[in-house]
Amino acid sequence: MNLSRKWLLMILLLPVALGIARLRFDVEILNLLPEKLATAQGLKIYQQNFSDARELIITLEAPTGEEAQSAARALAQRLRARPDLVAGVTWQPGWMETPAEAMELVASIWLNQPPVIFGELTNRLAPTNLVNVLNDAREQMAMSLSPEALGVRGYDPYNLLKLPESVTGSMPATGTGEELFASADGTFRLMFVEATPDIVSYRACRTWLAAIQAVIAEARASGELSAQARLQFTGRPAFVTEIAGGMEHDMAGSTGGTLLVIGILFWLTHRRLRPLLWLLLLLLVILGLTMALGGLLLGTLSVVSMGFAAILAGLAEDFGIVIYQESRSHPELNARELRREVAPGIFWSAVTTAGAFLLLNLSVLPGLGQLGTLVAIGIVVAAAVMLYVYIPPLLRMRRPRDLAKDAHATGEKYLLFMPQRLLPTPVLWAVTTILLLGSLVLLGKQGPRLDHSPDVLKPRHSEASAALDQIKKRLGHQQEPMWVLVPGREETQVARRLVEVNDTLVQARSNQLIAGFSLPLALWPQPENQQSNRAAISRILQGRELLRTEAFKAGFMTNALVASEAILDSWAGAVAGPNVFWPSNRSSHWVLGKIVAHGPTNFLALGLIHPTTNAAVTRKFAATWPARLQDQGMILSGWELLGTTVFELVLHELPRVLVPILVLVILSLWLAFRQWKEVVLSLATLSFGGLCLAAAMNLLHWDWNILNLMALPLLLGMGVDFSIHIQLALRRYHGDLLAVRRSVGRALLLAGATTIAGFASLAFSTNSGMASLGKVCALGITLTLVSAIYLLPVWWKAWKRPVPVPHPPG
Repeated sequence: MNLSRKWLLMILLLPVALGIARLRFDVEILNLLPEKLATAQGLKIYQQNFSDARELIITLEAPTGEEAQSAARALAQRLRARPDLVAGVTWQPGWMETPAEAMELVASIWLNQPPVIFGELTNRLAPTNLVNVLNDAREQMAMSLSPEALGVRGYDPYNLLKLPESVTGSMPATGTGEELFASADGTFRLMFVEATPDIVSYRACRTWLAAIQAVIAEARASGELSAQARLQFTGRPAFVTEIAGGMEHDMAGSTGGTLLVIGILFWLTHRRLRPLLWLLLLLLVILGLTMALGGLLLGTLSVVSMGFAAILAGLAEDFGIVIYQESRSHPELNARELRREVAPGIFWSAVTTAGAFLLLNLSVLPGLGQLGTLVAIGIVVAAAVMLYVYIPPLLRMRRPRDLAKDAHATGEKYLLFMPQRLLPTPVLWAVTTILLLGSLVLLGKQGPRLDHSPDVLKPRHSEASAALDQIKKRLGHQQEPMWVLVPGREETQVARRLVEVNDTLVQARSNQLIAGFSLPLALWPQPENQQSNRAAISRILQGRELLRTEAFKAGFMTNALVASEAILDSWAGAVAGPNVFWPSNRSSHWVLGKIVAHGPTNFLALGLIHPTTNAAVTRKFAATWPARLQDQGMILSGWELLGTTVFELVLHELPRVLVPILVLVILSLWLAFRQWKEVVLSLATLSFGGLCLAAAMNLLHWDWNILNLMALPLLLGMGVDFSIHIQLALRRYHGDLLAVRRSVGRALLLAGATTIAGFASLAFSTNSGMASLGKVCALGITLTLVSAIYLLPVWWKAWKRPVPVPHPPG
C-alpha cells in the first residue's frame, strides 16, 4: 500500500473513530413518541418530575402478613446499612417510622387554610379554652371503644391532627397511608429504594441493580430474608436495565441469526465456502461502519433504531449475491469490467431502497426515522463496499473450472431454487382468483385488526412490567389512572389553576365521564393564607409553654405532646422566614415528590383522574378537555390515553410517508419500463401482496399498531424491485417463464429470502413494536416476492401476449 492510500485510509477512518466515540444508546421508551403530541409531552413531563430516576420499587410477597412485614423490615435494615448504595428505603408510611416528621405535613396543611378556618384552631387553643379541650380529650379516651381513636387522642390531646372537613374530603392519595405499601391481607408489600450514586446511564443502572441484588442474596444466605419471600423489581432502574440488555440481545441475536440464515442459503445455493466467509466478513464491516456513521450523524440511537442491523444484513447481502452471480455468469470479466457490468443495477437499487427508508423520517415517530436513516446509510455503505472491496478478492477465489464458459450451469443444477418445471397456467390463475376473493371476503367481513394500545413500545416478557402489573392487581389499582399536569410561574398561579381544574373534574364526575379524581389542593402552598395566618401562629407559639403546662395538669405525659410539639416546631420554622413555606424533611419530601414539583422559577402540580371502565367514555372525556385549560398548559395525559392519540396521529400522518414513496416508486417504474401496462402490473403486484398481507394478519390474529403501520411504506419501497426484475427478464426472454425462473427468479428468491430473514429475525426482538414490525415486513415481503415470481409472469403474459420462443429441450 503506497503512502497516498495510507493517508486516504486514515482520513476515512477518522470519522469512523469519531462516530464510535460519540455513539450513545437511548433506553427511554418515551423518546420514541411524537414530540408535538400533548399526551406524549405530558408523559415526558411526568417522568421528568414525578418518576424518580433513582428509585427502585421492590415487591415482596410472603405466605402471611406477619412474614411479609418482618421480611420487609429486615431487608430495609440490610439495605440501609449500605449508604454507598442506598440513600433511603421507604417500606411503610412515614408517620409509622418517624411520627414527628409526618407532623410537618399536618402543620403545612393548617398553615394553608383560609384565615376563617385557621381562626377556629386559634380559638380552640386560646388560653381560656385549653381546659375544656383537654377534658374533651380525656372523656373521648375514656368512652371510646376504638383502639385507633385511643391511640391518636392519647398522643394528640389538642386534636391538631383532626383537619377541617373541607381538607379531608379533598385529600389526594399521596401515599401517606398503609394502603400504598401493603395489600389488604398484608401478604404483599412494596419497598421504595433510592440510589445513592447517580445512575443516569444504563450501565450505571445495571451495575447498581446488580449490587442491590447481591445485598438481597446476602440477606437470604444469612437467614434475615426468608426463602419463602418472593421479590420482584420495577421502577426506572429495572426497566432501563432490561431495555439495555434487550438492545444488546437484539444487536447480537437478531443480527447473528440473519447472518446464519444468509450463510446457510448461500451454501445451499452455491456450495462455496471462501466466497461465503468473505461475504460474511464484509457484512460485519458494513454493520460496524454504519453504526459508527450513525453515531457521528445522530449521536444517540434509540431502542427501535437498533433493529437496523438485522434489516441491513439482509439487504446488503443482496448486492453481494448479484455480484457473485454475475461473476459466475461472466467468468471472462476482470474486476473493472465486472464492476461496470453490475454497478448500474446496484446503484439504482441502492437509491430506491435507501430513499424508501429515508422517507421514514417523515413519520411522526422519531425512533422509526432513526431506523430509516441508519438503514439508508448502511445501504449506501454496502453498495460502495461490495463494488470496490468485495470484487477483487472474490475473483481471486475462482477455481480453474469456474473459468469455463458454462461453469455457472454445471454442478448447481439441483441446488436451491433451481426449478425443473412450472405449474400449469390455469392453476396459477386459480390461485390468483382464490387469494383475491378470499382476501376481499375476509377483510370485508372483519375489517383490519387495529391495536390502539401503547404496549408495543414496552419490552416483551418484561419482569419489571410483570411486577408493575402485580402491584396494580394486589393493591386494587387495575384501572390505569390519567394525569393532569398543572404548571405555573409561582405558587399562587398554580393554586388558582388547581381550583379551575377541580371545578372541571367535579362536573365531569357528575356527568359520569370519570369515576373520580384527586388533586393536591390541601398540600399545595397558599401564599396569601400563609401570610394572613402568620400573626395567629405567632400568638399560639407565644403560649406554647402554657399548652405544655395545662396538658401536664390534665394528666398527659411528656410523650403525649410529641405530635403537638412537632407541629409547633414546623410553624416556628415557617414564620421565621419571609418565603412561602414548603415542607422539606425526608417524609414530606417523599410524599410531595409524588404530586408536586417546584424550582426557582417554575412550579408543577399533579392530579390523578380515575377513568371509568368504558374506554369510549374515557376517549370522550379526553376529547372534551376544555381548550381554556389546554391554552394555560394544563395537559391531560396517561399511558392508556397515549395509545389512542398516538395511533390516530400515526394513521393521520401515514399519507405523508406513503405518498412520496408512491411517487418514487411510480417514477422508478416508468424509468425502468417506459410502458404504462408494465407500470400498472407492478403496482397491481404490490396491491395484491398488500391485500393478502392484511387478510393473512387477520387469520393470524396480528394487529396493526403504531409501529408496524410503517411496514406499508417499507413494503412499497422494497417490494417494487421484484416486479421490475421479473418484467425486465420477461422482456429479455420473450416470455419464456422457465428461463426467467431459472435466472432472475432464482436470484430473487435467494436475495428475497435473505431480506425476509433479516426482518423475521426481528420477531425475536425484546421490544414488542420491533417484533411486530419485523413479522409484518417479513410476511409482506414473502407475499410480494411469491406474487412477483410465480403469479406476475402469468399476468404479464396474458396482457402482453409476446411472441412465444420455443424453449430448447433439457
